[in-house]
Amino acid sequence: MRLPGGGAVAPFFAPPPAPHLQQAQLRQERLEWLRTLLAALERRQNLDPAQAGMNAGASTQEAGWTLGAPEVDGWLPDRYLDAASLNEIKPEAYEDVPAALTFALLLAARRLGSGRADDGALPPASLAVPRPIPPAVSSGLVVWCWPARRTREFGGLYGPGLARLGLDPARVLLVETTTPAETLWAMEESIGSGAAALVIGSLDAVALTPARRLALAAAAHRTPVLMVTAARPPAMPATFARWRIAAAPSAPHLFDVAAPGDPRFRLTLERCRGVAAGGVSPSFVVEWSHDADRFRVVAGMADRASAAASRA
Repeated sequence: MRLPGGGAVAPFFAPPPAPHLQQAQLRQERLEWLRTLLAALERRQNLDPAQAGMNAGASTQEAGWTLGAPEVDGWLPDRYLDAASLNEIKPEAYEDVPAALTFALLLAARRLGSGRADDGALPPASLAVPRPIPPAVSSGLVVWCWPARRTREFGGLYGPGLARLGLDPARVLLVETTTPAETLWAMEESIGSGAAALVIGSLDAVALTPARRLALAAAAHRTPVLMVTAARPPAMPATFARWRIAAAPSAPHLFDVAAPGDPRFRLTLERCRGVAAGGVSPSFVVEWSHDADRFRVVAGMADRASAAASRA
């Protein structure tokens, strides 16, 4: 998978296989992690339903899930994304599918890491160097569901690349299916499992009935869902917001003019429940700050939506 502007997600090779003793240690650590996850699921299932609902509601308010760019967040109800809803992400064209998938991963990084309603001031222009993954503010996994053919078409998720985007690979569960129906089933089961902080799917299109099922499941279990669909099929019903994403040339590198800088996207909010935009679809060019783990509107691009709204 490649970033907008031509940069690779993680341009380096994977390490060689670990020795036998190290492999045994890794297997033991994985078993311990699975035991911990199962224990957490059992505790959740034993909770009183009313208490579980109160905890879920508090967790949703706590998240304050945003993009981190005030110019964009200002178009959302109460200035944040609904953490119990279905959202659609559509590429502008076929060649923008990697950009749309990357945008979904960055929203996941915001959900698990620094996606707070108040992020504070941004630092100066970012340095394109690896940095530690920020501490998580919500528990659970990112469950990524798609047909296996998508991997052959666009490439698979890559651990070091996810870390470069600010997303802990240990908290990403990849589910590859054979058919779209299996993908929808896996997403719905993941939403209801109690182990997911966010569920991401990718299909060409989603019909009315399965879209409503996903939206109802997201609301019932207070778990946000992102669905990346194809550019041409009709929009999904029952969504909280629909984002249209196109790749944009990456930011200039601070030290090397020949190297790609922070990834950029052209982002259009085509629809958002509870927002009367007066026929205006606000559009921005945003870039992802690797230093702050948030989006920011590119200088000179922040006033276009406001100007369009004032003319409407």
